Amino acid sequence: MTLDQLETFVYIARTHSFSRAAVLLALAQPTLSGRISALEGELGSQLFTRHGHTLELSETGRALLPYAERMLALRTEGIAEVQRMHLGGLGRLALGANLSASQYLVPRLVELFYRQHLAVPIRVRTATSPALMESLLDGVIQLALCSQAQIEPRAEVLWSYSDPLLLVASHTHPLARLGECSRADLARHTILSTRAGPTRLGLRHVLPPGDETPIAIEANAGEVMTQLLRRGLGVTVLPAIAIWDELARGELVSIRVRDASLPAYDVALVQWGGRTLAPAATAFAEMVGGVRVADVLGSGE
Repeated sequence: MTLDQLETFVYIARTHSFSRAAVLLALAQPTLSGRISALEGELGSQLFTRHGHTLELSETGRALLPYAERMLALRTEGIAEVQRMHLGGLGRLALGANLSASQYLVPRLVELFYRQHLAVPIRVRTATSPALMESLLDGVIQLALCSQAQIEPRAEVLWSYSDPLLLVASHTHPLARLGECSRADLARHTILSTRAGPTRLGLRHVLPPGDETPIAIEANAGEVMTQLLRRGLGVTVLPAIAIWDELARGELVSIRVRDASLPAYDVALVQWGGRTLAPAATAFAEMVGGVRVADVLGSGE
């Protein structure tokens, strides 16, 4: 499987025609037919089917298309990166971050890096930690800030930070006014949660043992959870880095649980093991390793 074959496949898929793709690629149609035949021979399946005069993707073709487009995009990015390097720049920074780190930590780290390296193009991708591992493997991102508990074994940790998990609510919530509660107390209040991640982990430690306390509202986006909390709708567990400003402004309050302790939430900056980082990614990792998280987050207000 070659990039020329994949490029031919993508052009034919987009134009639904061998002849139109041949014009766009400035190649003879037999050349295109030969590339597709070789690709189909390697895959053991046809990539296109004909419906009258229309050429459509087969099931195999539809499955291959997004991967072919991704590989061609990476080729384009790689060429552009090399050209920038020849001009003496650091290249670009492609960073991924999970939802918790994206709330406040990543924007401030990116701002700090950008002010030091104004000429470096920066791309930030937000996704769950497992999805970030896939993007690292594919080369879509160079670095990822994610949950250390969900790091792929082949990833290499460059920097880590242990963040406290907190039981939090609006400053107007009855439990916030008391400042503390027991696990049994929580059964009488509205519980907000995510499907997975640090919130689920934390709630398992503070909800009453052996009691199926219902989750009243479930949301995946951290911003949705924060807005619900600020409106006084319930209580939940969140990493401090995800609600830093709300805590500093007093909009959200940390509540002590007398008969339970919450684990730490460990965040890590990782690269895919064994790969050489581009200069921009190396510079970002070195910058992160030299900062105090509390100073970076505190600079936002």
